[in-house]
Amino acid sequence: MPTKNDARRELGDRTRQRLLRATRALLAERGTGAVHLRDVSEAAGVNVAAVSYHFGSLPNLVNTAVHEAVEAVLGEQARRLASLPPDAGLADIVAAWIEPTVHGLQHDPGERALLRIAARAITDPPEELREWVQDFLGRGHGQLIDRLRPALPGLGEQELAFRVFCIGGIVNRFCTAASLPESAAAASPELPRLLVAAVTGMLAGLGNDARGEIAQVVR
Repeated sequence: MPTKNDARRELGDRTRQRLLRATRALLAERGTGAVHLRDVSEAAGVNVAAVSYHFGSLPNLVNTAVHEAVEAVLGEQARRLASLPPDAGLADIVAAWIEPTVHGLQHDPGERALLRIAARAITDPPEELREWVQDFLGRGHGQLIDRLRPALPGLGEQELAFRVFCIGGIVNRFCTAASLPESAAAASPELPRLLVAAVTGMLAGLGNDARGEIAQVVR
């Protein structure tokens, strides 16, 4: 039978999750610099002391929420890339990499919040998480480059890394923008195709090979 300790533990877990959900919503809306203790406690429907009790401080709570968002988004990209067959083509690699972004933008407000938090953290991580975020991002980019290398044999290492860096910034912009570009928003079901085609083209360049890749994607 459940004991009083079990009930207290369950209540504590629920409070902790309410605080994290409230913090994620505020972070997605405002960014790390505009999340205040009273706003978090009111949004979570708990006493302000609950933040200190469960997380030690507001900065610890914010860092926990950011850490979980980055891990969720970049971790999902890594899992999707790892699930591809060794001979996956360029468009398939791109699709696996951006699918978490597209799904979050189109279908799930909770995932959309994680995307916005992760994108901001990648651009300007909290000081306490800076080294961890940069290491996590570097490993993710390394995994993506490893998958892209055989699909883009004509590119040197520096140019390939530079193109990955550039498209990462573009995808981040989708995550943090207040709204999607009008043409993409108007054709919401077309967003995956549009984004895969654009990113594939930017990675491959403007030669004949790139035109062939893009033609396959947009048919």
